[in-house]
Amino acid sequence: MAWKNWFIPHKDTHKKAHFLSWEGLSICILLFILLQVSFSIINYIKPGVLGITSGIDQKKIIELTNIERQKEGLPPVLENDALNKAAALKAQNMLQENYWAHFSPSGKTPWDFMLGSGYKFTFAGENLAKNFYQPDDVVKAWIASPTHRDNLLNPKYEDIGIAVVEGVLNGQKTTLVVQEFGTTRKLPTNPSVNVQGKQIAVPEQEFNKPQLLASISVTKQSNKVLIDPYSVSRATGFSIIILIFTLLMLDVWILRKRGVFRISSHHVAHMALLLLAATSLVMGGPGVVL
Repeated sequence: MAWKNWFIPHKDTHKKAHFLSWEGLSICILLFILLQVSFSIINYIKPGVLGITSGIDQKKIIELTNIERQKEGLPPVLENDALNKAAALKAQNMLQENYWAHFSPSGKTPWDFMLGSGYKFTFAGENLAKNFYQPDDVVKAWIASPTHRDNLLNPKYEDIGIAVVEGVLNGQKTTLVVQEFGTTRKLPTNPSVNVQGKQIAVPEQEFNKPQLLASISVTKQSNKVLIDPYSVSRATGFSIIILIFTLLMLDVWILRKRGVFRISSHHVAHMALLLLAATSLVMGGPGVVL
């Protein structure tokens, strides 16, 4: 039957299974692309259906941050209620204005939320993360990024605030982690905030203008998710890899049984492609830091 030729070598010509041809692989890639396009369409039509269910804990992030600081001989940073409020306000504002950045489309700055929560800093910093499953992964990602690492390990900081807020961002259910650092002790520099490795001076008038941000309500949004796009994509990718690997082994076994087996370039090419794809799936993840 013709359908067998998609999975086993041809009985007469011994031509490899259609599924192992470049045309077959192209079909797999096309189907994978269609899956990603479908996710985008679902995001647009039914916002909040897609997303991840995170297990990130605020206290654990602080604990892991201090572990990293202590490794470098730095004193621990202490949890500060005002910075916790600033972090929550920042996360909520990103969901309200639907953006992923340190500065909002409406012009709000990281220090607006700190000052609005009543934290009068002389030096401060901000790290952001989204769509991680566990707190360890968040801190590892910050440490792996030079600018975030420098911020997290800055010896000037004394206080820390963390917010973990769930909501819909760009149509997808998202878990946002906002990390705020600061110190209120007098430093021999003008007030500034470290954002993505850049030290930004805060105008003096910013400290004196009326601050209304603290009145923004922080609401807890539903965490019900029907589809985790990362898990679905990962499972689909591994399923395709396993199928191709199985067909390659079947191809080798059948040809050896027929007495016509020979190592060909397509075996090497396919194995290299499988190794590359598997490595990408294992190393990749949904989380992003900023």
